[in-house]
Amino acid sequence: MIISRRRTLFPRQSSLFLILLTIGLVAGLIGFIIYGIDWQAPQVQLTPEIKVLGTKTHLTLKVADQDSGLQQLRVTLEQPGLVKVIVDRNFPAGGWWGGGREHLVEMPLTLEPKSLGLQEGPAILTVGARDYSWWGWFGGRKTTLTRQLTIDLIPLQISVRSLNHVLNQGGAGLVTYQINKDIKQSGVLVDGRWFTGYPCPGNPPGGYLAFFAVPIEVTNPFSLEIKAIDLAGNEARQSVVYRLKRRRWRTDRINISETFLQQKLPEFQAMSVDLKNISDPLQAFLVVNQQWRRANNQRVEEICRTSHPQRFWKGPFLRLKNSKPMAGFADQRSYFFQGREIDHQVHMGQDLASLQNAEVVAANHGVVIMAETLGIYGQNVIIDHGWGLFSMYSHLSQIQVKTGQQVKKGDIIGRTGTTGLAGGDHLHFGMIVQGQYVDPLEWWDAHWIKDNVELQLKPDQPPQSVEQVSRPGTT
Repeated sequence: MIISRRRTLFPRQSSLFLILLTIGLVAGLIGFIIYGIDWQAPQVQLTPEIKVLGTKTHLTLKVADQDSGLQQLRVTLEQPGLVKVIVDRNFPAGGWWGGGREHLVEMPLTLEPKSLGLQEGPAILTVGARDYSWWGWFGGRKTTLTRQLTIDLIPLQISVRSLNHVLNQGGAGLVTYQINKDIKQSGVLVDGRWFTGYPCPGNPPGGYLAFFAVPIEVTNPFSLEIKAIDLAGNEARQSVVYRLKRRRWRTDRINISETFLQQKLPEFQAMSVDLKNISDPLQAFLVVNQQWRRANNQRVEEICRTSHPQRFWKGPFLRLKNSKPMAGFADQRSYFFQGREIDHQVHMGQDLASLQNAEVVAANHGVVIMAETLGIYGQNVIIDHGWGLFSMYSHLSQIQVKTGQQVKKGDIIGRTGTTGLAGGDHLHFGMIVQGQYVDPLEWWDAHWIKDNVELQLKPDQPPQSVEQVSRPGTT
């Protein structure tokens, strides 16, 4: 009976084995089918986004298929009656299981239409990618990316129209120029620093102008060139000849007293918890005079990088009425405490003293882009006058305008005061060209504006009224 029982167990074990084997085969078959079907087509990405092909255009092509893998990649550039193959690649299969070995391909593409025999005008760029899936009767899924482009083979050219050739160190300059085709951007490079160009109204298409700041510290002649980039990404540069009038900046000694520190530090400690933790008043002053000054000027630079493309201002800028000039632009200041020099900074504006709490008016037409407290500058207002030109009013006791408000020349914007690092009631007035401080004396001078600005622009083109547009988007 024991032998009989053992014999009856074998058929049961065989049946169980067959069931497990069948389940395994079915699961493997299902997995193989799912793998082969591949539910996603290849992904194709072509960067950057372009609409124009120049004489030489650089692109990056990225193709991916994480399931069955890539089988084929083909790139063509065509015009009526002419098809040029740029890329034609077949990728190897991955073995008995099927699929491809390549799942991600990234490559640079350099398109040179002229060398391919293509002409100016419309063209079609096509990218086709196929995978190893079973779709399309085992032909694989296919993705096609098509771009409608324009071939532009005209060389980009820049022509200088006018320049105020005698440039004052620390002052402002203006150059007007002509470009022979549509562009993405243009402007002026001053020792590598960018100043945006704006369309010059009333001129033939392609006329531009750019205000720029002349460096304060010039040890050698600085480089000055116009740069433009067309719609195809081609770049052109044109050097500009100028004559520099050097200046020797005034030196100034600032004595810091214990009384000044005791009066001013509470104002700054109220703005910063970290400053409250510094027990030494002199050390706290140095943090404000150095770190805060640097951060405040960076904030001014950032906010003044973007300007209205229209001109609001007209004629010379107003200065504080009945005021006496105090500290000047680019004064080299040495700070002393108890007879010892403790710091050195450059004064980036003009200080004007009048009556206490005197009315401060907008120096010219524009739009207020800042009306708030700004560290060492205290209560501060900045006005955008268009074309990259700004004016700044600091140490105010009151601010009577709001950000975004349109103002006209002579409108009251606040009153003088002692906020920020001010030792007495006065106005710190600054002029800024695209984030860089320039000498305000030029902009107060009607003669300078006529010779260096108006004569370069067509006299029949009046400034645009400030009511017609709104803004996009210390001492």
